[in-house]
Amino acid sequence: MTPILELAAVHAGYGPTSVLHAIDLRVEAGAIVTLLGANGAGKTTTLRAVCNMVVKTRGEIRLAGERIDGMATESIVRLGVAHVPEGRGTFESLTVEENLRLGAHVRRDFAEGFDRAYGYFPRLAERRRQQAGTLSGGEQQMLAIARALMMRPRLLLLDEPSFGLAPKIVEDIFRILAAVNRDEGTSLLLVEQNANLALGIASQAFLLETGRVVMSGPASQIAGDASVRRAYLGL
Repeated sequence: MTPILELAAVHAGYGPTSVLHAIDLRVEAGAIVTLLGANGAGKTTTLRAVCNMVVKTRGEIRLAGERIDGMATESIVRLGVAHVPEGRGTFESLTVEENLRLGAHVRRDFAEGFDRAYGYFPRLAERRRQQAGTLSGGEQQMLAIARALMMRPRLLLLDEPSFGLAPKIVEDIFRILAAVNRDEGTSLLLVEQNANLALGIASQAFLLETGRVVMSGPASQIAGDASVRRAYLGL
């Protein structure tokens, strides 16, 4: 089966600085894949390169077999790629519902989108008329994910969804992400510093060091590697 996402010899960087060096990566349709690595390893740049948000990029990036490298970011979104960046990126002066409407701008299917978003995140339904800037950090992360889901993406890119959140909120968010993957077949590419969480939800994992893939394989296999356990799992 054709993977939903495939990167082949992808290089990317900012100005004179190279960040990614010939990255090869695959996300099978319907899978959850996690990118692990220390700060500065290139994980966020990988997600941004998929969406053509890094000007200095070369190599092949395919979505369901179709070349998307060089496409405008908006065109990539219309093909079904949703990106939840680190820091959430909600529009704080807008209400919850107004933020969600922005997420559905490529589909214009607001009613069904609201039902799905509030079904996964009932807390947002209670706060639909509340300004996003007055939400807690956990609620803002829920809103960022719900806004991405409004467009019914084929591929969801998530950058540090647990960052700065209480453990109970993180548990709820990861449970919902697993449900989205299971119930809707949405593929996930997940960047997450909490390697235990990431490996627990993922089927495949890629380990990046200084912009290079140094290890890849089934998440259970990566989790069992002694060097990964020492460096990322604290074991």
